[in-house]
Amino acid sequence: MSEKLKPEDLSNLSLVSSPIISKNGQKVLFVVSRYDLDKNKSKSNIWIYDNNEYYPLTKGEKDICPSWSNIDNLISFLRIRKKRISLNILKIGGEEYELFSQKQGISKIMWSSDGKNIGFLSRATSKDWKDYSKREALVIENIPPYFNGEGFIYDRPSNLFLISYPDGIVSQITNSKFGVSSFDFSHDGQKIAYVDSYEELKPFLNEIRIRNLKTDEDISILKNYSISQVLWSPKDDKIAFIGNKMEKGYATHNKLYFYDLKTGEVKQVWPGLNRNIENSINSDVRGPSCNETAYWSHNNYIYFLLSDQGKVNLYAANEKGGLKGIITPEESSIDEFSISESGSIIAYTQMSDNELKEIYLYDGVNYKKITSFNEGFLSSKKLNKAKHYKTKSEDGENLDYWVLPSNENKENAPWILYIHGGPKTFYGYSFNFIFHYLAAQGYTVVYGNPHGSDSYTEEFADIRGKYGTIDFSDLMRIVDDALKGNKTLDPNKGAVAGGSYGGFMTNWIITKTNRFKVAITERSCSNWFSFYGSSDIGWHFASDQLEIKNPWADFDKIKEKSPLFYSDKIETPLLIMHALEDYRCPYEQAMQFFVALKQLGVETKIALFPGENHDLTRSGKPKTRIKYMEIMAEWLKKHLS
Repeated sequence: MSEKLKPEDLSNLSLVSSPIISKNGQKVLFVVSRYDLDKNKSKSNIWIYDNNEYYPLTKGEKDICPSWSNIDNLISFLRIRKKRISLNILKIGGEEYELFSQKQGISKIMWSSDGKNIGFLSRATSKDWKDYSKREALVIENIPPYFNGEGFIYDRPSNLFLISYPDGIVSQITNSKFGVSSFDFSHDGQKIAYVDSYEELKPFLNEIRIRNLKTDEDISILKNYSISQVLWSPKDDKIAFIGNKMEKGYATHNKLYFYDLKTGEVKQVWPGLNRNIENSINSDVRGPSCNETAYWSHNNYIYFLLSDQGKVNLYAANEKGGLKGIITPEESSIDEFSISESGSIIAYTQMSDNELKEIYLYDGVNYKKITSFNEGFLSSKKLNKAKHYKTKSEDGENLDYWVLPSNENKENAPWILYIHGGPKTFYGYSFNFIFHYLAAQGYTVVYGNPHGSDSYTEEFADIRGKYGTIDFSDLMRIVDDALKGNKTLDPNKGAVAGGSYGGFMTNWIITKTNRFKVAITERSCSNWFSFYGSSDIGWHFASDQLEIKNPWADFDKIKEKSPLFYSDKIETPLLIMHALEDYRCPYEQAMQFFVALKQLGVETKIALFPGENHDLTRSGKPKTRIKYMEIMAEWLKKHLS
């Protein structure tokens, strides 16, 4: 008999991630992560698929980011320990050893084609740098002073480093003032293209620079784009990049561009596509991943992930405009991938709303699932499949939404409208543990994609200056349609919940309507005035999303969009949940709302989580996540039972 899902079942999940295929396509490295409740942390190890079987390669506490060298039996990976992170080398079938270690973080690991260098990004600092906690004062000249998940970073911009192999000599390649975010080696191994931020007040603007490793010449070739990834062509005559020109602010889709190094011409591929080249689907059960969004194969196609109407597909395109869907599964999403050198074999992870991620292979003809870590767990639990619905927005657009049935089939059933963050992310065919847990507690979960969501057109995603208007209307229409199509749901037993932008909308909704019996707001924004100056992205994100210059120039517009200033309209009992080290929506946002509702006599409770940040519900410590879900369940039971 199938069991109900419990919060502590988090420790029974195997989070499979970061599939990296060998150049010849015969082997696949990947990461398997599991929660250790006794030690209250996650453990990760590198595994390999080879000759139709898979097994672990490493035994560290937290081993992540596997990467093949220029040969198919030598790999590197990162090992994270309490106070250090190391770059380790392992010959398949042999012993591993540490090539280099440091206190500061390491990311974006990449081998040069000749195997002589390994590039990485880091906030590494000089030897005389002093930890922030040991300074008498923090004297800050740059913004942001801190960043979510990292803490204070104001004098530690991310830069590009090289480690020579096999001798392990480290050299800093860039001296960026505001941070390097992506890079790629030329195929001859002589140059590196990298993406640099060059303007403090507009961190979304980037330039592509090329560093000659032999002459140390460093030149800028392109500016004024927002760029997420850069790639060299197989012949080193062109550079492709994923990015955009911010025509619609943060609602702008990422697109694929080619830059000709001889002529300086920039060409956008498939301009009529109007979908985002990015994986922004929501899931709260992902393991650590270092995969890129796009890869340039020797067959001259660029392979990339594309968000489309509630799922993520794998596409490929070439410079001539040829676009083709490579892997477009029904009612499932591709989460990460990598390709063999020829492009003939692809390793990828796939999930659905009731299936956790596993590794798959595609050889151009056949799809093959090569791991099954979670089959036993999934078969032991009663996990329903969500049903997909469509309704119409007030402007006639299609609205996708899903209804995950409760495990308890009964009349007059309680339900929850759950709102995603972003706003430019989306719900769809992905696994969300919290939804299945709530269903196990007896609640039907309704979730969908209102205006502002990704995986549709730019115009649909663009709600700048419209927060709380058409998105509010969409969510109410989704609720109305869900109640109409699911007669067992009791209209008077509804809850509303959401995190980040979803938390903002929860706050906003309960100032506008009393149709929900109870509400839960998570890591939310309640006051755009203080968000502007306290969030790590506040000044540029708030300006873009609200279409303002700044708080003192647009006082009335900011006040109009801040739920805090409508607190006297609220009657719905509200649970406020917030991490104390959240620098994206700092916890002062929660405290302001909590104090206001207490003064007004509205039933409210606040739950604060020490040592956690904005990503608590996705990557927080397991015991904290379990406690988080238990607090939610207690609040809902009190008001909806």
